Amino acid sequence: MYYLSNKRTLRRGFCTFLATAGLVYGLGLVGPNSAGQAQAEEFPSKSIKIIVPFKPGGRTDVVARLISEKIQEKGLLSQSMAVVNADGGAGANAVAQMRRGDTDGHTIIHWHHQALIAMAMELGDFDMSDFRSLGYTGGGSPVWAVKADSEFNTIEQLVDHLKANPRSLVEAVGIGTIPHFVGGMFANAAGFETRYVTANSGADRLRLLLGGNADIALFAASEYLAQGDGLKALVYFGRERLPEMPDVPTATEAGYDVSWTNPNWWLAPADTPDAAAEALSAALEAAINDPEIADYFRNNTLEPYWMSGADARADAENVLVRLKKVAETIQ
Repeated sequence: MYYLSNKRTLRRGFCTFLATAGLVYGLGLVGPNSAGQAQAEEFPSKSIKIIVPFKPGGRTDVVARLISEKIQEKGLLSQSMAVVNADGGAGANAVAQMRRGDTDGHTIIHWHHQALIAMAMELGDFDMSDFRSLGYTGGGSPVWAVKADSEFNTIEQLVDHLKANPRSLVEAVGIGTIPHFVGGMFANAAGFETRYVTANSGADRLRLLLGGNADIALFAASEYLAQGDGLKALVYFGRERLPEMPDVPTATEAGYDVSWTNPNWWLAPADTPDAAAEALSAALEAAINDPEIADYFRNNTLEPYWMSGADARADAENVLVRLKKVAETIQ
């Protein structure tokens, strides 16, 4: 009896050993792959760096901080986000930082269509192939303005004057800036020419216009509204009229196929994995749709909307084609 009992015990033990060995062997085959796959799909695994190609305090910097704070507040991503300013070099400094960073989604850029102007003018060693578009989180549009006591009260009057008297009016622009290109796009579409005086900032443009050293200048809608007296807006380059300026027509309404929405454009390195890009885009979309963010945008003459990464890239490529044509006429 002892022998039989012991034999049964040995048999049970051997079966247990086989079962355990089989389980361990199976884990040995499946375990590492599953762990590796889970690790690859885990995003983010550390803090995300947001590079802004401008100094702190401007619209691009402020929006980057607002959006990133909202993402963290709502827990839309599991890791923190840190904004790093890298101005200079027409965006080349920011792109260089991006290239030194991670290509797994943990280093991204918040920019706008000044990036396309740099590409159109070949000011940096980067182009669309360097980036993966994550999407637009809203944007803002500028106005073309004259002095409040200007003889021109409508955009039609100003265009007619310039067609009859080419280069008779002075436009304040910074060469290679958004005012330079938006004015160039409008001039090409309407068929007129202006003369330029250099003005590298909104403050410079305002000073030259109010001082009588320029006749026309482009301003962000928020800049124009903040100025109050002294200026008269003739045309708005947004998609629809601004509620704050109900009497100022859009360029499209005036009959010219010109608009400039200057979106808040989020970019990642070109080879960023799909999973990381999708996670970032989902968080950005949720943030721009948050009521607090939407209210901030509307209160600062910005439009809150979301455009997917693919749609944003297609839009940017179309804009770039037009900017290259403008660059040929103004360089």
